[in-house]
Amino acid sequence: MIKLYMMRHGSTDYNKKGLYNGWTNTAINLEGYEQCIILKEKLLDIKFDKIITSTLDRTIKSAEIVSDNKAQLMILEELKEINFGIWEGMNYRDIEKQYPLEWEEWQRQWTSYNIPQGESFQGFYARVKLCFESLLKNCENQCVLLVTHEGVMKVITTLLLNMKKEDFWHFSFDFGCYSYYEIYEDFCTIKKINC
Repeated sequence: MIKLYMMRHGSTDYNKKGLYNGWTNTAINLEGYEQCIILKEKLLDIKFDKIITSTLDRTIKSAEIVSDNKAQLMILEELKEINFGIWEGMNYRDIEKQYPLEWEEWQRQWTSYNIPQGESFQGFYARVKLCFESLLKNCENQCVLLVTHEGVMKVITTLLLNMKKEDFWHFSFDFGCYSYYEIYEDFCTIKKINC
């Protein structure tokens, strides 16, 4: 069995303003820092065999706070959020005004549309899937903390529950909170969510 704790990083100023924040390397803000301190207390008695993050500062800092800098982090490029390309740092209203054709195309074909200078959802999904399947093979009988992004958590959840890509939208994960999954071979049970 694999005990998987997935945590969404602490809040950032981009998140607070409702801006698209994929590969932009934003830091957690004071609220995000406090969220991570609270979560550290919640997970105090859990002994993690591995702590894994993406390469972005907001996940690394969140993992460092939660682990109290006592654990060596495994940092993986493939666990970054989707790359929003030219839309990074913008809210959806501004995107709709400045890039109306691109926005309309994304609305029609959100899974296959490749955001200029960014990536498509299909590319993002395939990247996370490949990485996560590889991780699963190396985590048997371990307790793992994965500190990552909401999009990544949604993809992983659909994979573990054998759902379609489109079911991605059925999940929401809160900043600085964890969800707990138990994985027995090909069967997953969600034990806790947004704690």
